[in-house]
Amino acid sequence: MKIICIFPSIHFVLKAEKHLKASGLQPDLVPVPKEISGDCGMALELEEKDLPQIKGLPPELKPEAIYLRTSKGFQKLLDS
Repeated sequence: MKIICIFPSIHFVLKAEKHLKASGLQPDLVPVPKEISGDCGMALELEEKDLPQIKGLPPELKPEAIYLRTSKGFQKLLDS
């Protein structure tokens, strides 16, 4: 399954994306799903198996929230 990582701004999305890519992960830059927020922001989508590395990001790059994409919608996994 996929997870969606939400950050406070595009600045943090891009910094986290760069850091995760340098760690060997393959994050996808995606629009924040409307089911999560009505804002027109961007988020990172990764594989669920990458969750430990995401939680291990430096404090200034940690996501505000992480959602699991399921067949029934989105399930919140982490809240800041």
